[in-house]
Amino acid sequence: MANFGNVKSASVGTSPVTLKAITTPTLVTGCNIVNKTGSSASISLYVVNGGNTYYIFKDKAIDGNTNAEAITGNKIVLVSGDSLRAVSTVASSFDILVSTLDGF
Repeated sequence: MANFGNVKSASVGTSPVTLKAITTPTLVTGCNIVNKTGSSASISLYVVNGGNTYYIFKDKAIDGNTNAEAITGNKIVLVSGDSLRAVSTVASSFDILVSTLDGF
């Protein structure tokens, strides 16, 4: 049975953060990223599987105190072994909310 879910990560910074380790097929339906600093900062959102990295976006600059939708109009299917990750160029700069449909 499929279940709606979400992942929240506060203060993503210069150390890569695993947002979600996938164990069952997962549909990523949305991803909101907020730069909570007062100045522009860059963030990368990507999937790792088998030692390979696949960028959803890389070093995307987001103005201070604004948000960006990382996944709009498209959906991303993740499978067992995938890991959704994020990293920023500035310490503790981003909050991320990912909406999912798990186990479809």
